Amino acid sequence: MASISFLASPNYVSHSIKASSKSFDHLKDGFSFGNNNFPGRNSWGDPQELTIANVTSQASVISRPSLGKEVVSQPNHVAWMSVRQHRWEGELVVKGEIPLWLNGIYLRNGPGLWHVGDYNFRHLFDGYATLVKLQFENGQLVAGHRQIESEAYKAAMKSNKVCYREFSEVPKADNFLSYVGELASLFSGASLTDNANTGVIRLGDGRVVCLTETQKGSIMIDPTTLETLGKFEYTDSLGGLIHSAHPIVTDTEFLTLLPDLINPGYLVVRMEPGSNERKVIGRVNCRGGPAPGWVHSFPVTEHYVVVPEMPLRYCAQNLLRAEPTPLYKFEWHPDSKGFMHIMCKASGKIVASVEVPLYVTFHFINAYEETDEDGRVVAVIADCCEHNADTTILEKLRLQNLRSFAGQDVLPDARWSGGS
Repeated sequence: MASISFLASPNYVSHSIKASSKSFDHLKDGFSFGNNNFPGRNSWGDPQELTIANVTSQASVISRPSLGKEVVSQPNHVAWMSVRQHRWEGELVVKGEIPLWLNGIYLRNGPGLWHVGDYNFRHLFDGYATLVKLQFENGQLVAGHRQIESEAYKAAMKSNKVCYREFSEVPKADNFLSYVGELASLFSGASLTDNANTGVIRLGDGRVVCLTETQKGSIMIDPTTLETLGKFEYTDSLGGLIHSAHPIVTDTEFLTLLPDLINPGYLVVRMEPGSNERKVIGRVNCRGGPAPGWVHSFPVTEHYVVVPEMPLRYCAQNLLRAEPTPLYKFEWHPDSKGFMHIMCKASGKIVASVEVPLYVTFHFINAYEETDEDGRVVAVIADCCEHNADTTILEKLRLQNLRSFAGQDVLPDARWSGGS
């Protein structure tokens, strides 16, 4: 198994070079990131083993964050610091060998820029999207990242302030009239972010799309250059403002959920490869609560779509607030109970609605069917990482908490949970 170690110049990259131990004498006493100095650790090993990858071309550097505010207290908290460049790419130095048969591009997407000018964001989910790639080819490995050029990101870079509603951030109104205007644009979806910082998928026809929970935040990218190509426009008339951030995608179909905030429920929709038109499979009406539950993700089996109805529900009042509440755009409704609705993919009919213990989950891990000896489905099993019905997970993901915690685990305990 090959191991990879590298250091990169903050501003430019060129061909890989082997560095002498003298070049890294300063690492014996620690290393620095921006203006933050971290103590040296034994894990650095022999300085002679350290290698450096420089850069191939000059890349534009975004404005630096306010280092007086964006501070981390532990080396392992550097992950919560903003990226320093809009774009970076360089070959990594590999220790050992990467199998020659391993060729392709591995993409990841997530928040990576948590500031605009001197203003630092509150929450992990607010960060502007940073697309990351690892490209394997003929035993070599090239890494890179690039900011997704959403309208929200471009407007923020141009005006040096938040211009769209992010997860917890709201544009600061200059006066009462502008505040009223911003509220009006919220109802049309115009002020909602298109910051596609949650996932990246490859459709059956080869197109690569980055996503977030707003439908307008569906953005096509080039997987090789990471260039933003433009909006992925849905050509149907289903409307709505939000959808699941993590659809289920195969070579033959794209499945997702559209929460209905007006008549509480969910549309289950399908889109075929080569098409931008979503077609309705069926609808699930909520069993409890004033609004549908949050559906960040959902599970699917060969024959069924599992629609989770979580008691952590969307809240219109919280969406309208100028400052975030502890649960942001959601409210916890334990009295409304929790449910799993099982819909047949072929007919759109609901074959079961099962009340389950209260739960809070972001991601479903797996789902499958159990059959009897005659091949009839007798159970649907859905696995998820469940946070013991503890909504404080959202508060724990505030950047202030992530950057200041001195221990090893800042998050509430989670449990594996399966149901049928």
